Amino acid sequence: TSGSRVRESLGPKMPRAKKLLKRKQKKQSAGGSLKKEKHDDKKNKEQVFPDDITKPIPIGHRLWVIPDLKRPDNIDYVSVVERKNNDIPSATPTPLGPPAEKKDVKVHPWRYYIHFVGRDRRMDRWVNYEQLRFTGPDLNIEEHHDNHGFDEQSLKNHEEATKVKNVDAIEIGPHVMETWYFSPFPAEYTKYRKLFFCEFCLSFFGLKSELQRHSKKCTWTHPPGNEIYRSKDQNIEVAMFEVDGGKEIQYTQNICYIAKLFLDHKTLWEDTTPFLFYVLTEVTSRGCCVVGYFSKEKSTELVSHGNNVACILTLPCHQRKGFGKFLISLSYELSKLEGKTGSPEEPISDLGQQAYNSYWKGVILDILADPSHKEITIHQISQMTSMTYKHIEQTLKALDIIQYDSAEGYMISVPNSLIKSHMDKKKRIAADKARKYVRPCDPKKVRWFPHHAKLLHKKARVAAQNN
Repeated sequence: TSGSRVRESLGPKMPRAKKLLKRKQKKQSAGGSLKKEKHDDKKNKEQVFPDDITKPIPIGHRLWVIPDLKRPDNIDYVSVVERKNNDIPSATPTPLGPPAEKKDVKVHPWRYYIHFVGRDRRMDRWVNYEQLRFTGPDLNIEEHHDNHGFDEQSLKNHEEATKVKNVDAIEIGPHVMETWYFSPFPAEYTKYRKLFFCEFCLSFFGLKSELQRHSKKCTWTHPPGNEIYRSKDQNIEVAMFEVDGGKEIQYTQNICYIAKLFLDHKTLWEDTTPFLFYVLTEVTSRGCCVVGYFSKEKSTELVSHGNNVACILTLPCHQRKGFGKFLISLSYELSKLEGKTGSPEEPISDLGQQAYNSYWKGVILDILADPSHKEITIHQISQMTSMTYKHIEQTLKALDIIQYDSAEGYMISVPNSLIKSHMDKKKRIAADKARKYVRPCDPKKVRWFPHHAKLLHKKARVAAQNN
């Protein structure tokens, strides 16, 4: 018929089921199913059953925790991040023979990973049900929403991927440290809750016996690379090594794995080629043992200002010995040799920010305490220290010594009490001869010149040999 001829000319008729499927896909792309999805989410949302010990606590629920049951008055407000089945032992044979009869006792079968509301994620931990409370005091906690340089979606993705620590502790040499954050170790190490590191080459193992076998064969006694600094201070000798991330890939990746355990909002670069690593070690009878490090991008040497630190870390077992300030001071000494100003890459951790604030205040007060600097400008301070104008101004405001005069503009006015307090603190540290403490680096002991200058020198030498 004529109708069939027309249909043939238009092509085969679309089956009804296919039409309906296409219409459904259009509706979903237009957001037509959002209401249904919200309704389903509401329907599937877990309920809280405070009186039923057999029911799990929903993820995301907020309640109270007693971190230490021996101190019941110490209570904190927390949110549930994750949960897992608790390993409940089954009935075991009694000494007389058959298994003991199982008593009809209700046991809560889950453990919970909690986040302390208003605190840093390094405090997060696993707790038992017995430590949790569904009611508690009004603690009036101020919640901080610091995005650490991430946009909202990136921060959400980061926190979801790293919400639970995958390693509880690490052992490096004689030191055992509890970890703070998630670190993306290779999949084969996810079954281990504690990792063992060689204190020289930083190879890591899941079993101590594996480390012991490795130690018998390992011939390293210091980090790979060039030694650029060595000094002896109060009961301690330190040495600094420059390690090229492009040449020592395995070593620098291992140090990044360690750093990520103690730094939250830092991206772990699997490709360490663009970075130089400055590894600080304590010189012992065994060799040069790692205590901390900082890294910087090679490309930053080619600009007049920028970041002089990409990532900085002092291992927790070596904190409060001056190593942090030493690392910061060396980063600025390298910037002086490069003839430029520098600053740490943001975001920076809260502990890192405290260390930098303390260092900046100390350096500026040292300059202002010098009688020869009675009249000085921010520009001159920047030239002397390689600090940026921004950080100098922030520090002066934090010290409350910058004032505004309508006639002369901004002025630096330092009370004698502030200088005296600063100098007294330095004397107290120097007087404590029993304390292990390293002072900021001595510029005269730095044996270093910029990485790009080395490359230019190498190219010139090769060209001269060819000619």
